[in-house]
Amino acid sequence: MKARIKKTGEIINIANYAKVTLDQCDNWGNPIELGFDEVEILQEPTSGIDWEQRRYEIANNCINGILGNDEMVDLANDAGLKRNCRDIPTNVAKMAVAFADALIAELKKGCDQ
Repeated sequence: MKARIKKTGEIINIANYAKVTLDQCDNWGNPIELGFDEVEILQEPTSGIDWEQRRYEIANNCINGILGNDEMVDLANDAGLKRNCRDIPTNVAKMAVAFADALIAELKKGCDQ
């Protein structure tokens, strides 16, 4: 595991500097210390994800992909016509958001597993 020292910008290997002290003692009452090479670092899922921002970013990328493919523009427009919407930009935007929502739903499933 690596870390960057904010003051200097130097990147260090944490295992060379850090010790983990367990809430246990050896037979003589001394705290047990282990180096990072002796423990497994467990990472909990990040709950600080801004899903609205991710939704915007993914939809933005999807719009570029849709507009770069005439068949996808036609599919978006056909889907819009089924909703009585003839506005191509709106139809493409709705398709991009639908793709973004589907991807986010799959990503959230991965966080729960």
